[in-house]
Amino acid sequence: MSAALHSNPAAPGTALRTIPRQITVARAGFALVWAAAVVIAVGNKVPTTGTELPTVAAFLLASYPLIDVVASLVTATFTDTRALRINAAVSALAVVGISVAAFGSDAGATLAAFGAWAAVSGAIQFGMAVHRRRARGGQLPMIVSGGLSTLAGLSFIAASRNDEAHLATLAGYMAFGAVLYLLWARRDDTSSAGT
Repeated sequence: MSAALHSNPAAPGTALRTIPRQITVARAGFALVWAAAVVIAVGNKVPTTGTELPTVAAFLLASYPLIDVVASLVTATFTDTRALRINAAVSALAVVGISVAAFGSDAGATLAAFGAWAAVSGAIQFGMAVHRRRARGGQLPMIVSGGLSTLAGLSFIAASRNDEAHLATLAGYMAFGAVLYLLWARRDDTSSAGT
């Protein structure tokens, strides 16, 4: 999603301009499906911080950062952005960390691991969006998304110490992030159409 992909609408590779947007829409769709699947997997027995996770919920939470890994790596092939590759590496490490917590510990440890990933990847997204906004504008949903992800991650870490904290908030985090990605994709599409 670099400025080079959007700078010359008459260029032969103009179709490549829409690929990062399409990746973003697909990423948002997967996030919405993941959020619904987490709610279904947990059911009406939402695990508190001291309880073990149902196996399906553990798998879904541990594998959620894979959406970030795939989206970042695919987008990086079209934009050659080092920050995207760094984000993919951070998210790949998160898959391992969240897996260890989800399958080997309790819901509180999983919430903390997920929160650490959300905070770090949110900070990376926020920084990238601010940088892109200076270059070409149209990044407000991604700035908001990155900032909120960072704050949400820190709140997940804090909540992981509370007995009454539970994982239902993670599905809301996934769904809200998906909506912000869709807003960005729509905004990027309309701003590209006007150039």
